[in-house]
Amino acid sequence: MKEDRKIAAVILVVVPILCVAYLIFNSELLIPPGYSQALDGYVISRTLMIIFGLYLVTQLGYFILNMTKKD
Repeated sequence: MKEDRKIAAVILVVVPILCVAYLIFNSELLIPPGYSQALDGYVISRTLMIIFGLYLVTQLGYFILNMTKKD
């Protein structure tokens, strides 16, 4: 039971990080159709994705640190 929770926790941490990484490198998905000239929203959304990604990586570090302390 405890091992299942660890696997679920790792999946719930890794999936958002992969999604953010994909959106950072494939930024065309952040521009809605018909608004190709709206660069301000593009810059803001990409910046927010980078900030969110850095936050997730930091939380992953804390998660790994806490997991190694308990074992």
